[in-house]
Amino acid sequence: MVLMDEWLDGAREDLNAELEYIYDEFGVKSAESAYLKEKESIDNLCHFPHLGKRFCNMVYHGQEVRSLSMKHTSVIYCRQGEKILIIALWNNRRDEKTLKTMVESR
Repeated sequence: MVLMDEWLDGAREDLNAELEYIYDEFGVKSAESAYLKEKESIDNLCHFPHLGKRFCNMVYHGQEVRSLSMKHTSVIYCRQGEKILIIALWNNRRDEKTLKTMVESR
């Protein structure tokens, strides 16, 4: 069964900020490439929701929070029924201690 993805507003803002940064620093082709890689990773999660590892033993609305790491970005998500809920997109070069606080606030 293929699940659908749903994004929290904060996760969409994370994606937009990451793509804007890549666009400003490296150009449109790099931003497009990053977007396609992130989209592919999300699509994979919709097919295989347990690809990622457990994230800090966190629970979001009764569901286990998981993290799928890519080269520079991690997708923080959980499964909710027939959906993969994207909670955050995280630049792996940032301090991970603030990530847990951010996820808890969403």
